[in-house]
Amino acid sequence: MNQGDNGLPKRILLVDDDASTAAGIEEVLSRHQVVVDKALTLDTALYYFNQTRYDVVLVSIDFKPLPGLVLVQRWRSHEVLDRRCVAFVMVTGNKMVDSNFGLMQELGDIELLYKPFSVIQLLPFLQRGMATRRRLLAFQELKTKVLHYYDKTNDLDKSIEAVKKKLPDLGSQGISVLYGLYERAGRYEDALNLINPLIEKDSENASLMNAKATMLMRLNRFAEAKPLLEQLDGVAPQNMSRIEQLTDAYLELNEPDNSVKKMREMIDLSPDQPNLKFDMFSKLYDRGYDSHSIALGKDTTTPMEIVRFYNNKGVMLSKDNQGQKALQEYGRALKFYPQFKKNYLIYFNIALAHIHTKTAEGYKAALKNLKLCLQLEPDFDKAKHALEQLEKAMQTPKAG
Repeated sequence: MNQGDNGLPKRILLVDDDASTAAGIEEVLSRHQVVVDKALTLDTALYYFNQTRYDVVLVSIDFKPLPGLVLVQRWRSHEVLDRRCVAFVMVTGNKMVDSNFGLMQELGDIELLYKPFSVIQLLPFLQRGMATRRRLLAFQELKTKVLHYYDKTNDLDKSIEAVKKKLPDLGSQGISVLYGLYERAGRYEDALNLINPLIEKDSENASLMNAKATMLMRLNRFAEAKPLLEQLDGVAPQNMSRIEQLTDAYLELNEPDNSVKKMREMIDLSPDQPNLKFDMFSKLYDRGYDSHSIALGKDTTTPMEIVRFYNNKGVMLSKDNQGQKALQEYGRALKFYPQFKKNYLIYFNIALAHIHTKTAEGYKAALKNLKLCLQLEPDFDKAKHALEQLEKAMQTPKAG
């Protein structure tokens, strides 16, 4: 563990767009051999977290453009186990709203420190953070070991027995490993049979209610999952996993308007993931809600972003010999801004995809799209050359 004899971390990360927060503690913490890395922007915070090992991270709950508790969720789902087990302390200079308390309690293992604070006030938080870090690491390592054993042996009974032996030490977190094993094995009803009696004893346990909703979703029982998810979303909003589940549940229940509301929320809470909105568009398109997809795209995306994304995606699919999928993506792009001048790039690549079919029908479709391309951009040399070659090919009689 990265700590000195004083029980403190050697280095912490402070994520706060208010520079004065670090000014009050940095020099004094250095006397305790604690280095403070300061992140005033989201890009800096993401860079530091991915490049440096921290045991404890302080995050402003009002951080912008990404709320602090959303950032914590992002880091807790990090691909590297060690980084998933960081201890978090939320800092705030304002009175906490109930929704923040709800989400903090649901996420668990998060402490709250009010500004302004002195180093004397901060030190106990850092020491407790080290203890939290050790506990989270031990839990995650056990969970990983159990899941790896199940994946290797496919022996669910022995895996469950191993967890049950550890339950006195693991408590409620151990229960999450148990229903996680059932979920891994695809035995969702068994998971529900484990969870339901526990909810009867603790009806306000958000983790158990989340687990129940997840299993119901797995069983395609979306109408039952929906009220659970909505209830939790009202008490503890901005839970990213739940927002995504609600998005899917609403689509399954043919409620596209509600789904779009949650999609907008996901997009707003993911400013560093510009391509996320295109996943939302695809979900709507795939369900046949073209008008909803187009409306969401126009509200969140520039015409050039649309062209760039779908053009690149289509080209990649074409290179992977998935011509029909490429044509589907190109076609979707044209629905957003049909009159946009840069659509000439889309029309050109649609033509190339049709040419590659080497069929008479494909050549006709290619000819049509090359002409549409040149209407938008008459000086596009590649399209003019392709049109000349295509017309020659269409005029040349096949050898009999």
